[in-house]
Amino acid sequence: MFCALKHLSLLAILTFVLSACGSAPVAQAPSAVPAATTAPVLAPAAGSESGAITASDDLGRSVTLEAIPQRIVSLAPSVTEILFAVGAGSQVVGNTTYCSYPPAATELPEVGGFSVSSFSLEAIVGLEPDLVIAGSADQQSLVEQLEALGIATFVLDPVGFNAVYDSIERVGTLTGHAAEAEQVLASMRARVDAVTAKVAAIPAADRPTVFWEISDDPLTSSGPNTFIGQVITMLGASNIFADAADDYPQVSLEVVLARDPQVILGPTSHGEQLVLDLIRRRPGWSDMQAVRDERIYLLDGDIVSRPGPRLVDALESLAAVLYPEIFE
Repeated sequence: MFCALKHLSLLAILTFVLSACGSAPVAQAPSAVPAATTAPVLAPAAGSESGAITASDDLGRSVTLEAIPQRIVSLAPSVTEILFAVGAGSQVVGNTTYCSYPPAATELPEVGGFSVSSFSLEAIVGLEPDLVIAGSADQQSLVEQLEALGIATFVLDPVGFNAVYDSIERVGTLTGHAAEAEQVLASMRARVDAVTAKVAAIPAADRPTVFWEISDDPLTSSGPNTFIGQVITMLGASNIFADAADDYPQVSLEVVLARDPQVILGPTSHGEQLVLDLIRRRPGWSDMQAVRDERIYLLDGDIVSRPGPRLVDALESLAAVLYPEIFE
């Protein structure tokens, strides 16, 4: 009876909000969120006798949950992967069309894609969540609508490996899986340390220059602050566009040729274009060292772009590509 009244109340409020807004929200332009300089706050809520948890999200908001959430909706694949990794998969009741991992995530109801305009507010409310976790600051307008309906929200928008670690820790604590989250973090850190220890012994002359190609029309690469840019740096290699001011700079064929990368990489989503024969046809590229040596590789696009536990998989995969003699 209570659930029915709660649902009815939410729908009534939803009707009011939608009528006030007049139309679906428009997706905001992407924006960078600075990496936190201190660890996020995770502590029992002040004055609480029920063991409530208060945490700061990546929008700087203080969010308090009075009880461990049992009906969670994820608004991003990275969030879904973190939830399942820390053992909170059974608490997830909905996610997005892009949540493809783990396999169990694909069986859940979908509430939208990733941009704000793709989400169905009614579908989210209909799942009666006690917590909605967003995966980007660009979803803020949707978060505000959910807050207006009395639904608890938490925003993750990590920049860098340490911020991903913080995300995993906070999700573990908020969902009642702090111990499992610590196990995930311990495993991730141990794997990262194992890779970087081997890389540290590689002579500078054996560390390659790398071009990461996201798309060819327009030709687009990754700057130093993207996750793939950071992974390349962690492996001692040199991103030929480490000097880019943008996260995803548009570049020219001539500049790539002039910087003459030793390795060309790209996501599997761009696999149809990163083919040796096609690349050789680009003006002058047949003389490029990476093309001459046939060092063109594809990495799983989901793994290298999602700020979650599988970033370590990306690190290990790229290490095996760059240094096959060391990382067999």
